[in-house]
Amino acid sequence: MKKQYLFFLPILLTALGSCKKEPEPVVYNDYVEPYELVEETFRLGARSTAGFSNKSIITRSFTLPPRTVYWAYWMGAGPEPVSELAKVALPATAAALTDDPFVAYAWGLISAIPVVNAGTATADLFVLEPRQKDSFSFNNDDFRAFISKPQTKNVHDKYIDVLDTPMEPNRTVTIGLRNQSYTAGVDVKMKIWAFVVKPL
Repeated sequence: MKKQYLFFLPILLTALGSCKKEPEPVVYNDYVEPYELVEETFRLGARSTAGFSNKSIITRSFTLPPRTVYWAYWMGAGPEPVSELAKVALPATAAALTDDPFVAYAWGLISAIPVVNAGTATADLFVLEPRQKDSFSFNNDDFRAFISKPQTKNVHDKYIDVLDTPMEPNRTVTIGLRNQSYTAGVDVKMKIWAFVVKPL
């Protein structure tokens, strides 16, 4: 009988693991407000030029404000995601609070932002442990335990719990951007916003 239970144990553990879900976006409330941390465009050169200039890899650090509940990012590689995001029409309730579709989506005010499936631009994003930022390179792919978003011809979003975010003691988070293409550079648009509890 014990052998039968042991046979089913791996199946049960696999089933339980598959039930894990991504964090749900926090729905808007009067107590949490968005705070812009990064809104920039980065040029990532082709990997073939990395020997001349290391512009194919970029690390960027930002500091989460005190009282941050969660933070969110959006990254678009190439022109398609940026133009598609700009076309999103906000309903009146959302437009009264923000003119940024990404902020509205991360705030739970709208249910979706478009995913662009056409195009060839790609890049990788990783949220790095503090000890890893100096070793971030093309050859190091040992970042699977952290947040990775390859193939950024798609619109990407993520809601990251502050408790699960690798950071320095001063609440500084480091991300790594990497262009794996040997032949083509790419412009990467990056948005990072923290959602912070308002002071009483």
